[in-house]
Amino acid sequence: MKYLGVDACSSGWVAGILDDGALGVARYDDIETLWAAHSDAERLLIDIPIGLPETGRRACDKAAKELLGDRRSCVFYTPAGAVLDAEDYADANERNREQTGHGLSKQTYNILPAIAAVRDFLASHETAHRRVVECHPELCFAAFAGGTPVPDSKHTDAGLATRRELLRNELDDADAAYEAALDEYYRKDVGRDDVLDALALTAAAREDALLSVPEGRDHRTQWETIAYPESR
Repeated sequence: MKYLGVDACSSGWVAGILDDGALGVARYDDIETLWAAHSDAERLLIDIPIGLPETGRRACDKAAKELLGDRRSCVFYTPAGAVLDAEDYADANERNREQTGHGLSKQTYNILPAIAAVRDFLASHETAHRRVVECHPELCFAAFAGGTPVPDSKHTDAGLATRRELLRNELDDADAAYEAALDEYYRKDVGRDDVLDALALTAAAREDALLSVPEGRDHRTQWETIAYPESR
């Protein structure tokens, strides 16, 4: 059985791969190449919005923020579909405000290419629909910590150490996979936080049952839904 956790990185995509119990991390230039290598995966959790709003804000983004409490800023509001072909940030911000009633953060603007890539990928790969599921790494880490969001940012030493400890409890060889990835890839291509997030999603991907926000939505068949594991 193969399970993947996937996160966007500055040089493409980084994936945590659990394949018949063997854990590893690999980088891919694009989502099509990643899928070609792992289309046999039982489940692929990805930290990119799937399903873009036409108006207003997604209920799943609001619900995820509520679950994370003081760490709510880790969840970016998903842009409207009309934003994806904007010429620049000013154009994207204006379009998003027209469609949703809200401006667009710079952080969200920076991941528009990744959002568009996943949208186009899913449009051309119907067989991926039930297996490629939106997730959020901070919801995973909170679940691994007993339902309490990790208080420290993953960009701090304390936050990094806490998340690595949580991963050790979830995945055999988590440290080895993490260190091997850091040895394999330059930080300008794959960041420490990218590897942490991918591995968190990998740990969640193998769960028999995942929870979803908003409650009552099925992450296997309904987009604009964020899946996450049950608390330990």
